[in-house]
Amino acid sequence: MLSGHRAANTGALIETIRRKHMRRTPLIPVAVAALSLLATALAPAANAADGTLVADGLVSPLKVAVATDGTVYVTQNFAGLLTEVAPGGDPEVIYADEAHREIGGVSVSGDVVTFTATGGPTDAAVYTYTPNGDGWDQAEIADTGLYEKTHNPDGTRTYGIRGLSKACKRSIPKDNREGMVAYGGIKDSHPYATTTVGDTTYVADAAGNDILAVGPGGEISTLALLPPVKATVTKKLRKGWGLPKCTQGKTFKGEPVPTDIEVGPDGNLYVTTLGGRLGEVAPVGSVYQVALATGTVTLMKGGLYTPTGIAISPTGTAYISLLFPGVVMQQPLGGDASPLAEVPYAADVEYGTGGVYVTSADLEGDPADPHGQVLLFPAGG
Repeated sequence: MLSGHRAANTGALIETIRRKHMRRTPLIPVAVAALSLLATALAPAANAADGTLVADGLVSPLKVAVATDGTVYVTQNFAGLLTEVAPGGDPEVIYADEAHREIGGVSVSGDVVTFTATGGPTDAAVYTYTPNGDGWDQAEIADTGLYEKTHNPDGTRTYGIRGLSKACKRSIPKDNREGMVAYGGIKDSHPYATTTVGDTTYVADAAGNDILAVGPGGEISTLALLPPVKATVTKKLRKGWGLPKCTQGKTFKGEPVPTDIEVGPDGNLYVTTLGGRLGEVAPVGSVYQVALATGTVTLMKGGLYTPTGIAISPTGTAYISLLFPGVVMQQPLGGDASPLAEVPYAADVEYGTGGVYVTSADLEGDPADPHGQVLLFPAGG
């Protein structure tokens, strides 16, 4: 389990997921333009498709990628494993992290697989895995932990509740102060999703709250900082967080916590954000467009509940997985949103050969008897 600011503030995405909260809420954005989105929480199950089992017996499969030949790469995050599933084959572990770091953020471009490893606030890196005929060649392409330690792109941001008196701060239970009392962006890296465009790899850093660009020579730059989430501390929220009355009516500003990144058919990036600690109890997740050329961030849709995966088809249909509602939504370009599938703990979604791939994370299962899955659903567009 994580502790301190990492657990309380960044979500931290991994801590949020480990807490295994079950929530209910809405929905999904699109690929290229501001389209209307579904405003309801969960649509009738009768509208959802049935899936085909691709892989079973996985430990916390939170990220999935699909090669053009239909080979599936899925992370077993908490077990520190990267697994390959050839078309029609059984899951095969192709990488096991010796340091027992969390493995995530998998994507594939051509025959090169990119994945991330996170062991602590500044112990985080991005790797490529390239087949060599007999196995795989591994290369570290970015040390995001070092970059965060050196640059801390959101270090000038202030999160938490500002304007509290000293007496009010002291009245907040010690266990709740971190993440509530105003603080600056901390030095913490958790690369959680990747995608590659040309010779540049883009990384969604869930703890850094940014999108990083990694050049062919390993140089790292900050493409975009994602906006914080804001909410008024209501009576209900205050009681849920165990806060004193003096915080009621104040504005809470939370870390965005990006969870996935995808390239749209328009050539821009699309990013889901969880909404940090606030996202555990309220629908404050969002989808943003990040302009590849300028890094300009545009809100596509807010009010989402635990969005942790996004995929976009070549025709512009967007798919998004909502972790705790356990639903995957779809919306064709210019069309209406509808449920694609209901999947327990729908952690990630990917468009690829044969349809739409979704991971079921089995977060409440026994790690000694895992039942995490990868499922394949017919594409809606």
